[in-house]
Amino acid sequence: MRLITLFLALTVLASCAAPMQPDAPNAAAPPTLEEAWRVTGLAAPESAALSADGAFLYVTNVNGEGEARDGNGFISRIGLDGRVLEREWARGLDAPKGVARAGDRLYVSDIDRLVVLDATTGAVRERHVIAGAGFLNDVAVAPDGAVLITDSANARIYRFADGRAETWLEQPLLDSINGLLPEADRLIVTTMAGRLLAVDWTTRAVTELAEGLGDGDGVAALGAGAYLVSEWPGRLFTVDADGSVATLLDTRAANAYMNDFLLVGDLLVIPNWQPGSVTAYRLRR
Repeated sequence: MRLITLFLALTVLASCAAPMQPDAPNAAAPPTLEEAWRVTGLAAPESAALSADGAFLYVTNVNGEGEARDGNGFISRIGLDGRVLEREWARGLDAPKGVARAGDRLYVSDIDRLVVLDATTGAVRERHVIAGAGFLNDVAVAPDGAVLITDSANARIYRFADGRAETWLEQPLLDSINGLLPEADRLIVTTMAGRLLAVDWTTRAVTELAEGLGDGDGVAALGAGAYLVSEWPGRLFTVDADGSVATLLDTRAANAYMNDFLLVGDLLVIPNWQPGSVTAYRLRR
């Protein structure tokens, strides 16, 4: 009896002496999506850029095959509320894909050319053939104001400034390069080889952040080192800072592609090459 009593006493003392362990923090809940609006009746929309006043979007429409020099390509203007302001606001392009706005100019990739449009009127200001380009895709504006263009056929990023383009980076990890997201200290890149990469602005060193992203296309930052990445056949992924990948949305069964999207506040706008629509979601974090 004395042994049992002594054992119980020691157990109680040990329990009191042991430090309290804090509860493990709950893992951050994944974001959720709620459809806000959908625009139909477009022609292979691929990319979107925000107007200077933040009131509407410029949306590129390939309107045919991605490499066809058919003069059918155009750019639509769509309000952030989903109203089609002008279906064919700017015409006379071949297969416009990436688009970025800087000041009063729109920069559009068009097979092997960078086309500069007036952001107010849609008139073509300049056309620049990029020598050696195979399949120009996304367009973005770097922090220094230079325009960056991906070449999916040649694993290259071009830099356009002062009226001329030059190869800024070419290397094997850029195989099937697609989307661009400029950040303050680095450039985030997606590839259709399933990689999410980061390129240092100064050294141009390439770091792999994640893999397994299929035919990667658009990318946007979620904060704390996390990203949204689209795969054009119809998946939307979250990529955490540790490189882990999770599927947030899958529209492949509906044959709804997810191309180079745009995140404006909590509004996620995704051009759908097929079936020719633009879908907007409210992103809840």
